[in-house]
Amino acid sequence: MRLPSWLVWYKKPEYRDIREYADNVNTGRRPMSPAGRRTMIPSRLRLDRILENRTCSPMSLYDFYMYLKHIEFSAENLEFYMWYKNYEASYAKGNGDIKELDYGSIPSASQSDSSVAKIKELVPDDDEPFDPEIAKETLERIAQLIAVDAVCSAKSKTCSASAPPKTGSAKPTAADLSNFQLLNPTTGAVARTELDTIVELFLSPGGTKELNIPPVMRQQAIADLQNSTHPAALKPVADHVYGLLRNCSHRNFVRLGVSNGTFETICVATALGFVCLIAGFLVVFLRGFVPYRGAHSMFEAFCAWPLWWLGMTLVLSGLRGSCFFLLLFSRRQALPWERFDDSGGKMSNQTGFMKTLSRLMIFDRRLRVKDKHLRRLQQKIVLQSIAGGSIFACVCVLVFIFLPMWRETIVLHPDGGQIVLGGQDGRIG
Repeated sequence: MRLPSWLVWYKKPEYRDIREYADNVNTGRRPMSPAGRRTMIPSRLRLDRILENRTCSPMSLYDFYMYLKHIEFSAENLEFYMWYKNYEASYAKGNGDIKELDYGSIPSASQSDSSVAKIKELVPDDDEPFDPEIAKETLERIAQLIAVDAVCSAKSKTCSASAPPKTGSAKPTAADLSNFQLLNPTTGAVARTELDTIVELFLSPGGTKELNIPPVMRQQAIADLQNSTHPAALKPVADHVYGLLRNCSHRNFVRLGVSNGTFETICVATALGFVCLIAGFLVVFLRGFVPYRGAHSMFEAFCAWPLWWLGMTLVLSGLRGSCFFLLLFSRRQALPWERFDDSGGKMSNQTGFMKTLSRLMIFDRRLRVKDKHLRRLQQKIVLQSIAGGSIFACVCVLVFIFLPMWRETIVLHPDGGQIVLGGQDGRIG
């Protein structure tokens, strides 16, 4: 029987280093599919929805790109995959259903030596030299595909692509960009120019955006593209890149995106939680042994319940990367990638102590969580933390209330009499 989602304890995905993960997959030391415990990422925040630009800040497609660019330094994976899906759609518009086309029988490059020298032989020669301007234009179009904003409505169930701008706008929309570089069904000239640029940028060893893929796969893709412009020539590369995005980068992105506070804020909130826990235990022992043992009633143990509850609530939230106080109001601080501008520079030039101080919750700007599915997940974390704190506080009270350190006002004597306990000097009356 499957439990309701709100009863399933949320645990943030484990961190995976993208380079180590990619190297292990390339060398066969681990499979591409995720290993271990099933991921706790909600279906509404899955990678496919992000790639379709159906999520809102701070889990939008543009947020994912900024994370890859400034935090994980693997933006080339998303750039190539977005280009490929656009190229695939463009090819289908120009040549019909691509699934029904055979792009030719090409000798397998895996049968030859997979050396860098062999790969370079397959790269287009200098008869048509690589044009940096064409590469720049291609990267700009890819960036525009990713940078299309999502319009989030409180009443709508999903986020939709922004509406087309008025005539004369310099920035194209998603609809305009979906038609760029449509193939010429007769000559294929546009496709060849575009593909040569992609090979130089993403597939050539030492390229500006070189992908971390197996050498055999790289060599096979370059060999296939010498004889065809069919998207199937790049499908293995696209599938491999998608696997890296889904099983590594997306997990790390959600891990950070669910966190609603900076590292400094979460550390302070978690430390406050431990202080409350210690204070709760201190209160119980002081009431139990000061001025002497048995001076107070057992019900004095309930005095520490609020401290234990608040302390454990803060700790449970902090261990899952969230600040409890921000969670209560569906607010968040700027995430790490939001502290960079589009040109790659940091928005704040503060350093040292002032930089750390400015990132605490009370001094930093607080933003609203726009994506409603992320808000639901954060509300789930709040409720689970409150419930966990309540259970912990009740257990502690039950443990301490039965310890022999409290006063008993009347005890029944075995002979039927009564013994009154607990005078000021602790004597039996």
